[in-house]
Order: sequence, then structure tokens, then C-alpha cells
Amino acid sequence: MIAFWRNHPWRLRLSALVVAALALGLLQWLAPQVVAGVEQQAGDLAWRLGASTEPERRMVVVDIDEASLRELGPWPWPRGTLARLTQRLSEAGALVQAYDISFSDEKDGDVELRQAWALAPMVAAQVFSIDPSVTPRSGAAAGGLAATGCPAFAPKSYGLYGTANELLLAKPAVGHVTPRIERDGVVRKLPALVCHEGHAYPSLALTAFWRAAQGDAAGGLPAPDWQWHWRRDEGGGSAMPVAWLTSASLPGLIVPLDAQGDLRVPYRLDRRAFASISAAEVLRAGSDLSLLKGTIVLVGATAFGIGDTVATPHAAVAAGVEVHAQALAGLLDHRLPYTPDQAPAWQWLLVAGIAALLVVLAVRQKGVPAKRLPLAGLVLAMLCWAGASAALLQADLWLPWASAAMFAVLASITLATAEHALTRAQRERLSAHLGAYLPAPVARRLMASDPTGSLQVDQRDVSVLLADIRNFSAFAAHRSPQETAAVLHAFYCIAVDVVEQHGGVVENIVGDSVLAVWNAYSECADHPHQALAAAQELLRATRQLLASSQPTTEDNPVQPLALGVGLETGMAIVGSFGPARRRAHAALGEPVSVASRIQHMTLDLSMPILVGPQLAARLPSGSTEPLGEYLLEGLTRHYTLFAPTAWAELVPTDPNWVTAATASDRSSDGGSAWSRWAESTSVGQLRSGAPISLRDA
Repeated sequence: MIAFWRNHPWRLRLSALVVAALALGLLQWLAPQVVAGVEQQAGDLAWRLGASTEPERRMVVVDIDEASLRELGPWPWPRGTLARLTQRLSEAGALVQAYDISFSDEKDGDVELRQAWALAPMVAAQVFSIDPSVTPRSGAAAGGLAATGCPAFAPKSYGLYGTANELLLAKPAVGHVTPRIERDGVVRKLPALVCHEGHAYPSLALTAFWRAAQGDAAGGLPAPDWQWHWRRDEGGGSAMPVAWLTSASLPGLIVPLDAQGDLRVPYRLDRRAFASISAAEVLRAGSDLSLLKGTIVLVGATAFGIGDTVATPHAAVAAGVEVHAQALAGLLDHRLPYTPDQAPAWQWLLVAGIAALLVVLAVRQKGVPAKRLPLAGLVLAMLCWAGASAALLQADLWLPWASAAMFAVLASITLATAEHALTRAQRERLSAHLGAYLPAPVARRLMASDPTGSLQVDQRDVSVLLADIRNFSAFAAHRSPQETAAVLHAFYCIAVDVVEQHGGVVENIVGDSVLAVWNAYSECADHPHQALAAAQELLRATRQLLASSQPTTEDNPVQPLALGVGLETGMAIVGSFGPARRRAHAALGEPVSVASRIQHMTLDLSMPILVGPQLAARLPSGSTEPLGEYLLEGLTRHYTLFAPTAWAELVPTDPNWVTAATASDRSSDGGSAWSRWAESTSVGQLRSGAPISLRDA
């Protein structure tokens, strides 16, 4: 399996992306609120960071605050007090008075309040219950749209806190203040329309905005003319919302909605941007109320005891009137955030782009992908949030981005894991190749260290074996390249196996020669004996390979192949040399030089194995026999050379010599002399011209 992925890295990378996509899909299936929650919390942060503190003077909040309760008494106030508040606001020149207060109960003073309302452009509040478990019934519903029926996206009402019948005689405009509370308790959306008993009722912000557009006429107004639209029914560009509202009396205005019929509240203004005046200050004689002239007045309660508090992106505890003030500001600016109908498709395109970018980063040769990719995924996730925040604040687009951001993080992690696995597999492959071209201990050291141009050597007491195929150059000249390569390949395989089986390490392979060392990289107490045993085994193992399959003739003048082995022991330097960009590894020293030269002497002395004096001195008595002193080429002193006592058994039989003898000598003496000679004499000795004792003859 590892080899499969290593040989098909693109399949591994694509599989990593698929795993990331499946993990994201599983998360969205098992915990969809997680993705939505991330987007909502990040959106809240964007609202807070981008909130404008520029003063908003088109509307003013008349605040029923703690000071008002201390001065005018506890809530609820008498209807007469509220009538005087309405009169004072009318006298101040308020364009519209919108009350974020439900007047569902019949109370004393309703007539006085109704008379005040009849003389002012009023918007009253009603509250619907969109929770099927809560079914209040108080007051009457009012302010329904002129259009009959309800849109499919409007939430259904199961109960109502409406307006007292006496107050409805003033024919005020009415808007609902039903909140849409998220799972975390924050109000981010308002149902634009609520369907109650087959009629659609608009929100307070929509009604106040529509009422302000009708002028300062009091009472007798027609029903609001909001019209709802579905993109699937009416078409439009890909940037259009799922649904929207329009009004014939407000040409050019589009109120975008989501699939649940909610209007997303634009918390674009800082809380300090709104002008606010205490209700007690309004009722106080002689107060300067010039701030209220020509404005939309929102009357709401912020006093703690009243309980009209909600959580918003700007504050964990805020007055409910702030939500409607933010929505009304968005309507006045024609800037209401919405999600385009094709936004999910855009997000998938973004996911594809992120996947492509991460793959490009993964396959780049510079750097370390396993380290670079998680950081890149985090940066991409942050860019997704930054882009969505910019779109929200600058273009009023609420774009889904959390899935793409999560995919960026997940894909970067899975790709980094895949790249790490690929890198590890490639390193293992490289280590295997290094172990094939270099001694395995050297390859392991190189894999565990950084490149260096320094000299790295160790001085060790080593035994050296150098084996060379005789007559190989002539053989190669008269054989096909394929046959030559096959012989070399087989020889290398045999030599490496034999050396490693006897505890040695093949240090170098050049041409038809093999250099092996013992005790160079790991402790080997009996390394001279191991080297000699390996040499003897190597001669036996290669005998059949090097035997001639074709007789030597005038057409085939190639002499048979044979193996010569030189052995020596001594102190040598083993290590790496050269600059960091091009290093060489070698074993250097007297034992290497002597082993190389006595290997050449095997041909002159017609011996398969020659042993140097230092290695012979460390072998048990009787293991070798001296052959005399020789001045080796390039050296300045004589060396006594030795041969293993059983060297004659290692000389291969030359089939060419046997064939020639059979054709001549055997025919002349009837075969008896040849038989006795062949039985009592090593054919290898005769072929090579080695000395033969009289006893052997």
C-alpha cells in the first residue's frame, strides 16, 4: 500500500482532499449548528469592528430609563401619562412616533390616549408568538398588509399580544416586534412578516419606515402596500436574494429576506451613534426638544425592571428598541445585508479554488509542505472570514464562508499528512537507494544529518577484501552488452550476499571489482577470520558463474574467467571527503593498498587467494602457508604473502583444458595415465602453472 501511494502521489493528494471534504460533510450533517454558529459569531465580530460612531440624527430614541421611573413612577405608567408623552412629541415636531410597547390591555385613560394618537402619526407595537407552545390571546391584531394571504416563507403566529380596541379607533399604523432569537440568545434577524389567521403583518421597522414615507397626515391611512417576491418565481440575477419585499409607495426600495422570511438586522451603527433622550426629560416643562423635530421617534424602555432586554452583536444586554433602531437605520440607508440565492454555489467554487491552491503549495519543490500547508490553511481560513466581513460591511452581502474556511484547515492538515507520508516514503526509498550505492551505515548517517563540506573520517582497524574478475575486459569485448551486464549483475549479487553473510560491508563496486571491509562501521572481533571465510565462500559461489560455457578456439580466443582475491588487515581511514555539493566515501590506508596489489599478484602467482602478512598473523596457526616475500608495485618494502592451506580446493576446473587433454593425451595412453594424473593432480594447478610437489605428481 505504501509503495502504491508513493508511486501515485496525485492519487494520495486527491484522497486527502476527499477525506477533508467527507470530514466537513460529516460535521455539517452531525452538527450543522457549529458551522452556522461560527459564521454568526464571526459576523458579530465584524459588526463590532466595523461599527460606525457617526451620529445618527434621523431617528431619536425616547428612553423610558431608570431616571424616568424614579421621576414618573413605576412601570406601567397610566395611559394619561403616555398621552401627554405623545402630545409632547407631536409638539416637538416628530415625523413619526413608533412605540416599542404593546398596548394590549384595556385600561383607564384609553380614551385620552386614543385622542392623542388620533392627532399624531403613530405606529403601535404588537407581539406575535411564533412558538407553538406559547399561545397568548390579548388585544386585537392590526396593521395587516393590503395584499391578501401570506407568503410561504412567513412564520406562523400561534398567539398574540395585540392592541386594545379603544386605541385602534385612532387608526394607528401597527408593526410587530416579534424577535427571532438565535440558539445563543442573540437577536440577529427579525421576521419581516408574520402570518396570523391568514393575513401578513409587517415588523415595526418596516411599518415605521412606510409610515414616515406617507407624510404627516394623521389617521385614515390605507393598509401597508408591501409586496412579497420569490426569486424562483420571478427570476433575476444570481446576486438576488432568495425573497424580498417591495412597496409601490416606496419605489426603488428592495427589502431582502432569507428563505425563512427574516430580515437580517444591520448592526452597522455603534450604540453610541444613536441620539437618546429620557422620557422624563420630554415630559418636563421647558425642556429643549429641538432634537426631535423631523425625526422618527422610537419610544422604548431600557430600565432594568421593565425586562425588555435582549442580546445583540454589540452587547450581551441591550434594550429591545435598539434592534428596531438598527433595522430602521438600514431601511433608511437602503442597506440591508442578505445572502444571494447563488451563494452556496459560490462557496463550492471557493472550496475548489482553495483545494487547487493547497495542491499547488503541496507540489512546490521549495520549502517543506508538511510544515507550510497547515499555516497556509489557517491563512486561507482567515482570508475567508476577512473577505466575508468586507463583503458584509462594504457590499451588504452575508456570504457563507465557514464551510470553505473549515475545508481550508481540514484540507491543509490532510494534505500535510499526505505530504509527510510521501516525504517519509521518498526518504525511505532514497535511504534504500543510498544503501545500494553506499554502505548501509553511511546511508543511515547521511539520512540523519545535514549536508556538510567538512572532513568526516574515522580511523579503524579493519580487514579488507578486494575481489576482481580476471580476463573480464577481453570477455566484454567478445560478448554482447546484455551478456556482459548479466554476468556483472550476478557477480555483484553473489558478492554482496557472501560479504554480508560473513559480517562485512561492501564498501565499493567499480567495474568488475568488489571492495569489502570488516570492523569499519560496527565491532567485529574476529574480522580477519571472517574476511578469509568470505573470500573462500565467494570463490566457491562464483565458480559456476565464471566457468566458460564455450571452448577457447581461434574463433573464440577469450580465456576463461576467474576470480582473484586479495586480503589484508590494518589501520585505515574510513569516511567522507569533498565539498557539500559533491561528496565521496572511501576507505583509505595501507590495508586497502596492499589488498589491491596482492589481488593483482594472484594472476602472477596463479593463486585464487593471497593473504597479506598482518591478516595472516591474526589467523590461527596452520590456517595459511607462506609464499615468500614480494615487492609490491608502488610500495617501498617487501611483503610476505600467504595462501590459505586449502587453496587448491578453490581453483576451478577449466573445461577447455579438460577437453583438449581428452582429445590428445587420453587417446595416446588409453586413458589410464590421464585418469591417474587427473585423480592425483588439481586441474586448476596444471591450468595455472602453479608448483606441484613430486608427491602429488
